[in-house]
Amino acid sequence: MPQPDDSSVSYPRLVIWLLTARCNLECCHCYAARFLGGKELSKGEALRVVESAAKAGVKHIGFSGGEVFLRQDALDVIGRAFGLGMSTSVVTNGTVLSEEIAQRLADYGTRTFLSIDGARAETHERIRGKGTWDAAVLAAEKLRKYKVKVSTIMAASKLNYEEASDYLSLARKLGAKAGCLIPMMPAGRATAELILNAEEMVTLLQEIDKAANELEFPASLWCTPFAKLVVKSRYVFADYCRSSVEEMDVDPEGNVLLCDVLDIVVGNVREKEVLQAWREQEKNTLVNSLINPKLPPPCLDCPLSQQCRGGLFCSGSIDGRRYLCPRPIVPSCSRFNLRNQA
Repeated sequence: MPQPDDSSVSYPRLVIWLLTARCNLECCHCYAARFLGGKELSKGEALRVVESAAKAGVKHIGFSGGEVFLRQDALDVIGRAFGLGMSTSVVTNGTVLSEEIAQRLADYGTRTFLSIDGARAETHERIRGKGTWDAAVLAAEKLRKYKVKVSTIMAASKLNYEEASDYLSLARKLGAKAGCLIPMMPAGRATAELILNAEEMVTLLQEIDKAANELEFPASLWCTPFAKLVVKSRYVFADYCRSSVEEMDVDPEGNVLLCDVLDIVVGNVREKEVLQAWREQEKNTLVNSLINPKLPPPCLDCPLSQQCRGGLFCSGSIDGRRYLCPRPIVPSCSRFNLRNQA
């Protein structure tokens, strides 16, 4: 299928797609719960979006939820993406992951992120519910059996951030390729009293930095571009925000969102081709104002300003809250480690 081959041509490299909001759990931090009750894309519509994404030049589709595998056609959608030459990933809580699912994920080369929210059963089950710990551990065993490339993913909050070091040890024990973390954000069921503050975020980053180095085990930090101001270990990788720059975020109904934690619609792929929706996203005045924000101090002179853009996409709001940024509270953040810019 023809794709743009000119690097100067703008097109979405990555699609993050909440394939469903449905879930068999009721996690206290779930950001997708706000989509419950909506009209999901049908199988036919979902397959059309995949084909449209391939035509647009999309290289990777990351499927999330809800619990993706509650959709009976989820593997057909993932398989179609694979067949069209795109790489895929999926986030799952593991509770409904069967041998057949594991085998097909292996067949499609799908990178799998297994949700484990703590280093101990009681912590994980406080967040996800009784019985979910054993189910997640069993899912890890199935994925390992079929040689699926799997990483764990933890939503960091006040309930579990103190277990960060042990969480990395657990991820390695389960055969994961990396232990991933993402800060809980104020969306869906997440409440303010569970969300980390800047001091707690720094503690988390320092513990992860130390543990990853000692274990010689990779840690991947999602939606934390500011982490590069703190972490030094070559085993820690901090992601920057790609929203509206090279990423398209799609909700279960096919709406294109400014960011998947923000209920701001900038397009739709149910009714339009992916590339057309991308062009509309590019022209959106709000998108452009956030891609090139007018930043106040201390963001203005921060060497990460072009990657973080003031944390506007990482805060669950567009009002400029930068509650996780370590710069105002850690003096050493002014001595930026240039090696970590790569």
